[in-house]
Amino acid sequence: MPWLKNRAARVVAVILVGGLGLSACATQGYVDEQIAGVNSRIDQLDARVQTATQRADQANSAAQAANSAAQGAATDARTANQRIDQLEGRVNTLQSAPARTPRG
Repeated sequence: MPWLKNRAARVVAVILVGGLGLSACATQGYVDEQIAGVNSRIDQLDARVQTATQRADQANSAAQAANSAAQGAATDARTANQRIDQLEGRVNTLQSAPARTPRG
Protein backbone atom coordinates (compact mmCIF):
# COMPACT_ATOMS: atom_id res chain seq x y z
CA MET A 1 0.00 0.00 0.00
CA PRO A 2 2.70 2.51 -0.84
CA TRP A 3 0.31 4.41 -3.09
CA LEU A 4 -1.89 5.11 -0.03
CA LYS A 5 0.97 6.82 1.77
CA ASN A 6 1.71 8.94 -1.30
CA ARG A 7 -1.95 9.74 -1.70
CA ALA A 8 -2.28 10.68 1.96
CA ALA A 9 0.79 12.89 1.66
CA ARG A 10 -0.72 14.54 -1.37
CA VAL A 11 -4.01 15.16 0.39
CA VAL A 12 -2.24 16.63 3.40
CA ALA A 13 -0.12 18.83 1.12
CA VAL A 14 -3.21 20.05 -0.76
CA ILE A 15 -5.01 20.80 2.50
CA LEU A 16 -2.00 22.71 3.86
CA VAL A 17 -1.52 24.71 0.66
CA GLY A 18 -5.25 25.39 0.42
CA GLY A 19 -5.41 26.47 4.05
CA LEU A 20 -2.48 28.82 3.64
CA GLY A 21 -3.97 30.23 0.47
CA LEU A 22 -7.31 30.90 2.09
CA SER A 23 -5.77 32.49 5.17
CA ALA A 24 -3.98 35.01 2.95
CA CYS A 25 -7.24 36.35 1.53
CA ALA A 26 -8.38 39.67 2.96
CA THR A 27 -11.76 39.76 4.61
CA GLN A 28 -14.37 42.29 3.62
CA GLY A 29 -14.04 43.96 7.03
CA TYR A 30 -10.29 44.32 6.69
CA VAL A 31 -10.62 45.86 3.25
CA ASP A 32 -13.32 48.24 4.51
CA GLU A 33 -11.08 49.33 7.40
CA GLN A 34 -8.17 50.00 5.06
CA ILE A 35 -10.33 51.95 2.63
CA ALA A 36 -11.86 53.97 5.48
CA GLY A 37 -8.37 54.93 6.65
CA VAL A 38 -7.34 56.02 3.17
CA ASN A 39 -10.59 57.96 2.71
CA SER A 40 -10.03 59.72 6.02
CA ARG A 41 -6.55 60.83 4.95
CA ILE A 42 -7.92 61.99 1.59
CA ASP A 43 -10.62 64.04 3.36
CA GLN A 44 -8.01 65.66 5.60
CA LEU A 45 -5.83 66.49 2.62
CA ASP A 46 -8.82 67.87 0.72
CA ALA A 47 -9.65 70.18 3.65
CA ARG A 48 -6.05 71.43 3.73
CA VAL A 49 -6.12 72.05 -0.03
CA GLN A 50 -9.36 74.01 0.26
CA THR A 51 -7.89 76.15 3.06
CA ALA A 52 -4.76 76.80 1.01
CA THR A 53 -6.89 77.71 -2.00
CA GLN A 54 -8.93 80.19 0.05
CA ARG A 55 -5.76 81.80 1.38
CA ALA A 56 -4.32 82.02 -2.13
CA ASP A 57 -7.53 83.65 -3.38
CA GLN A 58 -7.39 86.20 -0.53
CA ALA A 59 -3.74 86.95 -1.28
CA ASN A 60 -4.59 87.38 -4.95
CA SER A 61 -7.39 89.83 -4.11
CA ALA A 62 -5.05 91.80 -1.84
CA ALA A 63 -2.39 91.88 -4.55
CA GLN A 64 -4.89 93.15 -7.11
CA ALA A 65 -6.04 95.89 -4.72
CA ALA A 66 -2.44 96.90 -4.07
CA ASN A 67 -1.75 96.96 -7.80
CA SER A 68 -4.76 99.22 -8.39
CA ALA A 69 -3.60 101.56 -5.62
CA ALA A 70 -0.10 101.66 -7.08
CA GLN A 71 -1.45 102.47 -10.53
CA GLY A 72 -3.57 105.27 -9.03
CA ALA A 73 -0.53 106.65 -7.22
CA ALA A 74 1.51 106.54 -10.44
CA THR A 75 -1.23 108.46 -12.26
CA ASP A 76 -1.34 111.06 -9.48
CA ALA A 77 2.46 111.41 -9.63
CA ARG A 78 2.38 111.96 -13.41
CA THR A 79 -0.33 114.60 -12.99
CA ALA A 80 1.69 116.35 -10.26
CA ASN A 81 4.81 116.30 -12.45
CA GLN A 82 2.86 117.85 -15.34
CA ARG A 83 1.59 120.62 -13.08
CA ILE A 84 5.12 121.26 -11.77
CA ASP A 85 6.38 121.50 -15.35
CA GLN A 86 3.65 124.04 -16.15
CA LEU A 87 4.43 126.08 -13.05
CA GLU A 88 8.14 125.94 -13.79
CA GLY A 89 7.52 127.59 -17.15
CA ARG A 90 5.52 130.38 -15.51
CA VAL A 91 8.17 130.93 -12.86
CA ASN A 92 10.88 131.13 -15.51
CA THR A 93 8.80 133.69 -17.42
CA LEU A 94 8.31 135.80 -14.32
CA GLN A 95 12.01 135.65 -13.45
CA SER A 96 13.08 136.77 -16.93
CA ALA A 97 10.61 139.66 -17.07
CA PRO A 98 12.02 143.15 -16.47
CA ALA A 99 11.78 144.35 -12.91
CA ARG A 100 8.92 146.74 -12.19
CA THR A 101 9.30 149.73 -10.09
CA PRO A 102 6.68 150.41 -7.51
CA ARG A 103 4.36 153.36 -8.04
CA GLY A 104 4.16 155.84 -5.56
